[in-house]
Amino acid sequence: MNSNLGLDRLSLPLLLISLPITVMSVLLPMYTSALGLNALQVTGLFSVFSFILVIMRLFIGRITDRIGRKPVFISGLLFYALSYFIYTIGRTISLIYIGRSLQAIAAASVNISIYSMIADLNIKGNAHSFGKINGYYDKGGLLGIILCFFVLYTPSLVDGWSRLFAICTFLAILSITYSLIFLHETKPLSRNISKVSLNDNKNLLRIFSLIFSIFTSTVSAIFVLYLQSRFNSDLLEIGIAFLFPNLILAFASPRLGRISDNIGSKKVFSVSLIMLIISMFVLPFMDNIYLFGAIWTIYIIAITLLDVTLMGVYVEDLKEEIRGAAIGKLTMASNIGSIIGPVIGGLAFQIINIKAPFIISTIGFVLMLIMIIYYGRHQFN
Repeated sequence: MNSNLGLDRLSLPLLLISLPITVMSVLLPMYTSALGLNALQVTGLFSVFSFILVIMRLFIGRITDRIGRKPVFISGLLFYALSYFIYTIGRTISLIYIGRSLQAIAAASVNISIYSMIADLNIKGNAHSFGKINGYYDKGGLLGIILCFFVLYTPSLVDGWSRLFAICTFLAILSITYSLIFLHETKPLSRNISKVSLNDNKNLLRIFSLIFSIFTSTVSAIFVLYLQSRFNSDLLEIGIAFLFPNLILAFASPRLGRISDNIGSKKVFSVSLIMLIISMFVLPFMDNIYLFGAIWTIYIIAITLLDVTLMGVYVEDLKEEIRGAAIGKLTMASNIGSIIGPVIGGLAFQIINIKAPFIISTIGFVLMLIMIIYYGRHQFN
């Protein structure tokens, strides 16, 4: 199959299922608080999501290698539809936790299957392909933000939430129908599943991904809390200020991947980390939310550039029969980091200072840059 055609056929289902994902980190705490959940129950929703992701990564990759990419991808879409339906009717803590758990299973299934498809379809230019996938997600998130402005414009957040996820359920079912008809399998089925054995370079990239995830999630976990504490802004003002980063990423992600393919991974890793260090150091000193949003845009671009480069380098030269399992190992490392980072960020925010998570992440990115310089001569080229 033509690689561009294969990727283009992923665009519609990914766009449709990603509509509520970008706003979820803001809406979920608001909705569950409106239902009367306490702070521990609300934060537990994020912890259970990350925990289930880690568990699912252990075997979703092997299932993808055994039965193929398309069945796992479509099952992920089905889990998205089920989770959105549960959110539509969810008025109790048990239903919300069930919906969140199903969403985690869906995310693991969809991500590993599409990353494996990219590895199947591309010999060169992997970073560009991962950038295109991120662009599909970002476009869906952008449309989701716009949809929220209309659907949630109601005195009752609970009613607005139900309408939003009723729409998302219908669109997820539409994505399943589309994928069943138009999506093709990219991997020939085989019963010969090899033991997953990764070389030192791949394992180093997994460690790098783990550390990177820790320090990015240290800040992302307290992001909304910081903005409300620092600028005393309402959610509408926050949404307007940060609509611009989503708009840029929705169209720039493939170009960022192309940059990575053209100039080489070591240079991209170094430049991205320098951008992260500077932006992360400057952000706590911004006194205007819109200026903060502009610097945050640079920060998000650097994260995206590094992320697509990391994935592009990792999938190169993976044996066909272990691609899903190997990608599962990488994404599992990232998810473990996403469990550790919020704990660090939350404790630093509450105990030390609201600016402390930014300083911690800055130090972490400096250490990663040193790691790139030390190991980069061989492993990252």
